[in-house]
Amino acid sequence: MMKEILALFDFCETLTNFQTLDRFLPLAGQHNPNYEHYKNLARREKYAKLNLPYPRYEWLIDLSLNVAQNVARNFVYDEVLPHLNQGIMDKLFYHQDAGHTLVIVSGGLEIYIKEFAKIYGIEHIVAVELETYENKLTGHIDGIHTMCERKLYKLANKLDLTQYNLSHSYAYSDCVSDIPLLSLVGNANVVACGKDLKWADILGYRIINASA
Repeated sequence: MMKEILALFDFCETLTNFQTLDRFLPLAGQHNPNYEHYKNLARREKYAKLNLPYPRYEWLIDLSLNVAQNVARNFVYDEVLPHLNQGIMDKLFYHQDAGHTLVIVSGGLEIYIKEFAKIYGIEHIVAVELETYENKLTGHIDGIHTMCERKLYKLANKLDLTQYNLSHSYAYSDCVSDIPLLSLVGNANVVACGKDLKWADILGYRIINASA
């Protein structure tokens, strides 16, 4: 039986033309009644006195999960969809039409990436999951942060990579931190988005334009 082909896509500055987390967090904070200056100060002091690790995403602490999901849905329609890299989206559609297994592998948040994935029928997502408690976000990450080699670890936990023909598979990313992901497959594509790509030239990766 022939093995399937993977098509791995980074999200920020690959499928989109901006860093999504940088825009989503302040937006979520605007909808979080617990994200206020005096509350944040009091909370930081409390955590310091108890010697507890402070949540990574202060904007999200005690935000209702339902509210966060609504914010994420609106964020995708209002901010993400108008700012897609059409050239990379065309690659995504090509791989879908070819029957390849698509995976978005991102250091962004799963809560909004899965809303994007629903629109385009993408089943597999490897992204940052958020911890919840009593139907509220805690501001902590649930599990590992999906950056650098940790993208590979989480991808391997999600999919049985032995079932795929990796030498004929594809990956798309703009970022040097994704060298582990790009090196997993035989067809690595680095997306030109205004960054220094000398590293990609040295490693012999194919460089493609984001818009064409």
